[in-house]
Order: sequence, then C-alpha cells, then structure tokens
Amino acid sequence: MNSLTTTQKAIARLNTPQLLKGGLYLTWGASVLVLIATIAAVQGQRYAIKTIGKDTAPSIIAAQQIKSGLADLDANAANKLLVEVGKNPEAEKAYDDRRKEVVEASLKAAENITYGDAERVPIRKLFVALGDYRIKIHEARIFQKQKNEGAILAAYRAGADIIDNTLLSAADDLDRANREALDRIYREQKFAAGKYLFFVLISGLGLVGVLVALQIFLNARMRRLLNPMLLAATAIAVLFVGYTVRALSSASYELKVAKEDAFESIHALWQIRALANSANGDESRYLLDAAKATEHEQAFSTKLTKLAQIPDVETFKTIVSELKRAGTDSKADAGFKGLFADELNNITFKGEREAAIETLEAFGKYFEIDRQIRQLQESGKHDAAVALCIGNKQGESNWAFDRFDRALDKTLEVNQQAFDRAVEKGFKEMDGFEITTPIALGAIALLTLFGLLPRTKEYTS
Repeated sequence: MNSLTTTQKAIARLNTPQLLKGGLYLTWGASVLVLIATIAAVQGQRYAIKTIGKDTAPSIIAAQQIKSGLADLDANAANKLLVEVGKNPEAEKAYDDRRKEVVEASLKAAENITYGDAERVPIRKLFVALGDYRIKIHEARIFQKQKNEGAILAAYRAGADIIDNTLLSAADDLDRANREALDRIYREQKFAAGKYLFFVLISGLGLVGVLVALQIFLNARMRRLLNPMLLAATAIAVLFVGYTVRALSSASYELKVAKEDAFESIHALWQIRALANSANGDESRYLLDAAKATEHEQAFSTKLTKLAQIPDVETFKTIVSELKRAGTDSKADAGFKGLFADELNNITFKGEREAAIETLEAFGKYFEIDRQIRQLQESGKHDAAVALCIGNKQGESNWAFDRFDRALDKTLEVNQQAFDRAVEKGFKEMDGFEITTPIALGAIALLTLFGLLPRTKEYTS
C-alpha cells in the first residue's frame, strides 16, 4: 500500500507533457512486447506444423509403405514358388512392382532425413538387406527350374529370415525414430501454443489498455473528446490482436486435426496394410513349407489378432452387420479390439466410416477364404489349396485380398486428403506475420506519436 501511494505521488508530481511522453514510451514498449510475443508464437506454431506435416509424418508413412511393400514382396515370392516357373505371371509382375515401390519409398525416406543416424542407419540397412533378399529369391528360382525342392526351401527360408529379422525391423526402426519425434513435438507444442497465446493476448490487451488510458487522460486533462490518431491506433491494435489470436487458435486446431484425427488413422491404416500383407505371406508360406506349416499358421493367427481381436461370440460378418446398423454414428464403438477397431473408433471425416466398414467387410471375406484354404490343405488337397490361394478369380484368395486393399485405399485417401488440407490451412494461417506484425505495430507507434505530439507542443509554444 505504501509503495502504491509512493508511485501515485510520483505520477502526481509529473506535468502533462511528461505524462504524455511517458504514455508514448509505454505504448512503444507494449508494442515491442506484442511484436516479440507474436513472432515467437507464429514461429513456434509454424515449426510444429512443419515437423508434423513435412518432416515426421511423411517419413512414418514411407516407413509403413516400405514395410507393407516388403511383406507383399515376400508373399508374391512365395506365390511364385508354389507353382512351376511361368505359371503365375500375376505373382511375377506383383513381385517386380513391389520391389520398385520399396526402393522408391526408401529413396523418399532417404531424401527426408531429419534426425540423423536414427533414420540413416535403418535406411542403409534396408538398401543392403533388400539386395541380399533378392539374391536368395533368385537362387530359389534357379533351384525351382531344376526342381530341387530341398534347395528351393533352403534359399527361400534364408530370404524369409532376411525379411522377418532385418528388413521389417529396419522399417520399424525408421517408423519409431520419426514417431517419437512427432509425438514429442506435438506434446510440446500443445503446451507452448497455450503459453504463446496467453502472452500474445496479455501483451495485446496491455497495449490496447495503454491506448485507451491515453484517450481517457486527454479527455480528462485537456477536454479533448477523441484523438483521431489514438483512435486509429487503438482500432489497429484491437483488430491486430483479434486477428492474431484467431489465427493462432485456428492453426492449433488444424494441427490437432492433422495429428489426432487424420494422422492417427493414417498410421493405423498403413499398419493394417503391412500386417495384412505379412499375414497373406504367412498363408502362402503355410502351403510352401510343410515342415514349418504350424509355425506359419501361428504367425498368421498372431497377426490376425493384432488386426482384429473379435470376441468368441462374434464373427467378421456379425461385427460388420452391427456397424452398418449403427449407421453414420461416428461415435459408435467398434465392438472389438485391434488396429481395425482403432480406425473405426477414430472416425472424423465424411465418407470415412463407410470406407472403413467396407475395408473390414472385405478383409472378413478374405479370412473366410483363408479358412477354406487350410481345410483343403488339411484334407490332403494341396493342389486345390494352392489354386485357391494364388487365384485371382471371384471367390479366390487374391481376388478377396485385392478387394480389401482397394477398400483400404479409399479409407486412406479420405484421411490423407484431410491431413494435407489441415497442414496447408495451418501454414496459411501463419503466412505473412513477419511482415504484417512490424507494419501494424509500427503504424500504432507512429499514430500514437502523431496523436500526442500536437498536444505536447501546446505546452511548449
């Protein structure tokens, strides 16, 4: 109370020109604070959008593309070896297509290295091990022409070991390096965005408060109803602070849409594709390598559980029926666990729910055919099981898997477009602040100067 009284007495001893100059300097100081707070907030928000939208998310998607492509590459390698050379041209073409896709995705990841050796090491491992894998599959093909069954299996097993223990784990390492950075930056930015917004708002309100106080002072001391220059400065301050707060809030929202709504679904969907491709490969391995059939069947079951852990009383058909009965209710619980459920429980965008249900339904059909393949194999009908496994006609395994893959593409497209839109909008909200902020605050400072200068001259003339 004493310190407040002392301050009030000190102000009371100042004459009007001194008070006006003090108000001018206070306005300039508040303007500088708003400038610093705004630029820091904008740059922080832009950094978070760039890290998530341009650095980490594309590398994570590339890692999952690599993993998915590798799994499908191996599935087609096994399909080629299930029948005589030249009798499965579809698998031959798919094998070459997947190989090219894996190389292109690996190059894309290499061009977007942000976190040093955490990304560089797994990418290098991918390129080296992919060459080793292709050599083993080529050896298996040579032995296939020679009809050397034992050598075919030995070469294929060596290649499968490279896929399972080197290539897929390298893709996981690449995913993990970027995923950890993405999650960390997002957590930090969620806190920082609130802090920056608070500082912009407080400093902006402080600036507006000083300008309003000057207007009141002029009215009380000099009987001036309004000072046009100060009024203009106040209007610019209010508009600028309001626009900045809105832009920062909007950019934060777009970042949330990109990360929580779109990217989480994109990541789950790419994991679904990679796991499904790998399970499809296990189906072919089950027929190719009878000595390890139980092992491959168990691997298929493990991946299926990760994809969709359906309750014992339910089936894919009953789950899909329940989801369809729920209609377009995006909040309806999936009713099971797994990556499919993660996507169905994160529905946000128009058309996403329908596409996700279609994807689950198509996978359920593929699973039914897989059961038929195993029943045929267990009944001693190996050739019929192989024909059903590698068949592309309606009702055959590859036909069903292709329907699933195309439905998955639709769901991915919905989320990828939403992600891209959110990132673009986030960047757009932050555009131009490094130019408009100094201009707006400089205008406020000059208008305040020109508004107060004539009043101070009245005391010196």
